Amino acid sequence: MPSPEYRADGRRRAWGRGPVRIKLEALERRELMAAHGGSNLPDLVNSALQVSSSVSDWAGSEEVTGKITNQGHGTTPAPLEVALYASPVRGINKYSVPIGQVTIPAGIVPGQSVDYQTPVTLPSTPVPNVSGSGGTLYVAAWVNPNNTIAESNTRNNRDLGPPYDAAPVLIQPPQPANLVGTTLAVNPTNATWGSTITVTAQVTNKGSGSSPQTEALLSLTPSGMNFGGATTVGLGTLTIPPLGPYQTYNIAQQITLPAVEPLSIANYTSFGLTMTQDANYVTNNLYPNQPTQGVGYDQAAITVTTSPTSTATTGPLPDLAASSVMGPTSTIRWGQSFPITSLVQNLGQGAAGPFQVFFVLTGSGGALNNSIYLGQTTINGLAAGASQPVNPTLTLPTRLPSGVNLGSVGYARVAMIVDPNNFIDETLKSNNESVSAPFIVRLPGNATTVPTTPVPGALPSVASVAQRDQAAAQTEAALRRAARLASRRAAHPRPARMLRRHAPPSTNGFLNKAVSLGTELSKLPHQAISAISKSI
Repeated sequence: MPSPEYRADGRRRAWGRGPVRIKLEALERRELMAAHGGSNLPDLVNSALQVSSSVSDWAGSEEVTGKITNQGHGTTPAPLEVALYASPVRGINKYSVPIGQVTIPAGIVPGQSVDYQTPVTLPSTPVPNVSGSGGTLYVAAWVNPNNTIAESNTRNNRDLGPPYDAAPVLIQPPQPANLVGTTLAVNPTNATWGSTITVTAQVTNKGSGSSPQTEALLSLTPSGMNFGGATTVGLGTLTIPPLGPYQTYNIAQQITLPAVEPLSIANYTSFGLTMTQDANYVTNNLYPNQPTQGVGYDQAAITVTTSPTSTATTGPLPDLAASSVMGPTSTIRWGQSFPITSLVQNLGQGAAGPFQVFFVLTGSGGALNNSIYLGQTTINGLAAGASQPVNPTLTLPTRLPSGVNLGSVGYARVAMIVDPNNFIDETLKSNNESVSAPFIVRLPGNATTVPTTPVPGALPSVASVAQRDQAAAQTEAALRRAARLASRRAAHPRPARMLRRHAPPSTNGFLNKAVSLGTELSKLPHQAISAISKSI
């Protein structure tokens, strides 16, 4: 119970005439003593942190630059570790994912700052509570995470927030390219097996995103039959250089037809020559790609017959077969890598030249239409009766192609396709595919659907452009503020401000009372302030 003296002081304070009494709690008293105790230990903080790009996507690359400052009174006796995290908050919590680490040499003296720079890769799997389109992810630093160096204060080793030990990154999928054939012509239109034809083509990127170097596949399909399957035979590829949005590339290239008509299209003479874009699936991983523009654009008619003077004969043919595919036996997350084990055999009488092996992700039924391309490998030929182990490591995509909608949890399978473009003439094509057993794929956290890429060819939304520009403007503004502060401090040196993590109100009571006291004193008239000063 307050004493009569305290009650009297309280009445006088109410009229602006009593002394101001500040009671220190035990923890606050310890904080004051620590602040003035002159400890000889270092106090290490991450005093600045920036990323190279304020807009990125899952699995995107960033260059992190930061600064470590020793604001204590002792020199670091050993190398200092700084752990970097990708976090859904402006600090580090249970959902934060480690993405890198930096080691600072020993010998950071009091008042010294040391810069660091390191590349990091953002998580390939979405971080919980961060939207896959327009969400904000933070790159955060944790100084001395294992407490290997004794410090006078460890509460400021993390969670200071931007711009000290965290930097925001806006998660937005890049705009995709949309490669289409806009011209396809062949000369001559009447050819013979083993002769050379000239293909003239034009490819346009009708998307708002850039495309890297790709390949366009040239194939022959008998007239009246659908593109794809064993009756579509690959002839060669056209190399398409990188194309920016809405750019066009023209090419004329000679192609030599097979010396003997392939077995799968024997006895046909009228064909459709097709040009399929992105045969190596670097701009769109929806399998299989199709020629969709029509005659004159990515399709052309051609007649191919056997020359009466030809002496070419068909020798023993190979028969490439896909063996069992051993896939994951446990749940796999989107964006995760996993190994595959399989075998390719040549059951035929002839040797096979170099050929490709594709791996695609299918649904639980194993159908190849509308599957997702995962990767490929090349086998440099296979002798008759020989076999070749195939053990790649595949990675599930973080985003699905536009139009493919999957829930956060479901069954999937991996299919292996031997010689998918049918460059090898074989006695049998039906055994070129094999599919793994079903396994579960899921997203971590609270997401309900797998993120998708934007629609190819569609312009980015006004909102996404505004978000990207706002993030870039905030980054530039932070850099300008930092430059102004550095210039001002250089011109007018003064004691550096001690960085500290914001503590809960119960441990910050003394500072809160001091601020409140100053605010209330500023409201009093000059006479009242003089009276209070005299009474104190």
